[in-house]
Amino acid sequence: MTAAPVRGRDPRLDVFRGLAMCIILLAHMRWTVLADYIPARFGLSDAAEMFVFLSGCASAIAFGGTFRRAGFLIGSARIAYRCGQLYFAHLMLFFIIAALVAGASATFAAPDYFELAYITWFFVDPASALIRLFSLTYVPAYLDIMPVYIVVLALVPAMMALSRVHLLLAPAASVALYLAANVTGWNFLADPIEGRGWFLNPFAWQLIFFAGFSLSAGWIAPPGPNRHLFQAAVGVLAIGLVVKLPGLADWLPPIGALGSLILDHSDKTLLDPMRLVHFLSAAYVVNSLLEGRTRLLEHPLLRPIRKVGQQALPSFLFSIVLSNAGGIAFDQLGAGWPMQILVNATTLGLLVGGAYVVGWFKSTPWKRPAALVPVETPAVSHRPPLPAAARGPSSMASAVQTEARP
Repeated sequence: MTAAPVRGRDPRLDVFRGLAMCIILLAHMRWTVLADYIPARFGLSDAAEMFVFLSGCASAIAFGGTFRRAGFLIGSARIAYRCGQLYFAHLMLFFIIAALVAGASATFAAPDYFELAYITWFFVDPASALIRLFSLTYVPAYLDIMPVYIVVLALVPAMMALSRVHLLLAPAASVALYLAANVTGWNFLADPIEGRGWFLNPFAWQLIFFAGFSLSAGWIAPPGPNRHLFQAAVGVLAIGLVVKLPGLADWLPPIGALGSLILDHSDKTLLDPMRLVHFLSAAYVVNSLLEGRTRLLEHPLLRPIRKVGQQALPSFLFSIVLSNAGGIAFDQLGAGWPMQILVNATTLGLLVGGAYVVGWFKSTPWKRPAALVPVETPAVSHRPPLPAAARGPSSMASAVQTEARP
């Protein structure tokens, strides 16, 4: 991402956020064959890094301007308001998933949908689970991106304050927090029964959020075109591809050894540096290839993807719900090719359709002024009037009223 100001919406943000939503939908759906072709199968990073990084870029545009125009207090208030929206969206998402799982379990004998959704404890001990759920100390698997986004967004006012002292202080603080999380293992509790922390450690993942934020806000300058840097980035992507290709390690044992070394140091929870380097390499390569060609992303064929990216929060909620519904459909109806086509097309279609519906509601069409309907005037007769005597008294009164009209 470049830090240069862009008039209107940046198509890169919309298109790649839309792609991230589609990938999250497929990655979380059981049995879909399309999950074998998402970026995570061909490299060390995945759609989670893409989503968090682009959220940082978008947040700098959406909230950074508020801090500059309205001041620190109003900017912080807007951040608090957005965090509240995300908090209630997270709770709503959990209860929708819980209702979907409960309905599936009541309808079908197998499999155990409570276990598959990692929310068994909620139905075993709802009183304790509710308290933990509302305090964000119970965060089931696959429902962890939203809480991470809440935490990193809550750090924005502090980073904005640091940037007023010096532009590099905020990125430096982000790096320091990342290193502290990796050294100390700081994390929030996600499951009091198992004692595990949040799958995506927010103190580590804030680094990639503020990388996008810093680039978009102009705190740090993006690397410009550089042939050697481009080649190095392509090399990183090639290594990630080689170690992740299935079966290649069986043919070439050295590749297997290299893969084990790299994959053992690509922990997702703490955003291992290898994952970070891989994602930043991918971002640099894609941005370099799009340099001067961003109009390609405005092609009409990409309009549905752009619409999904423009409605990022509703699209994310839709993607999680649809992935669970699609998995249930595969469980009960089979995962053969007819069902693959039907379920994948339906869920992706509903994701896009939902984005268009939300966009329509956000446009507040009920506030648009009604079109003026022209009033038809009666045709004027050009026949000569009858003499007054021939018209009689009532006709004479009518003639007077007619002549009085303008």
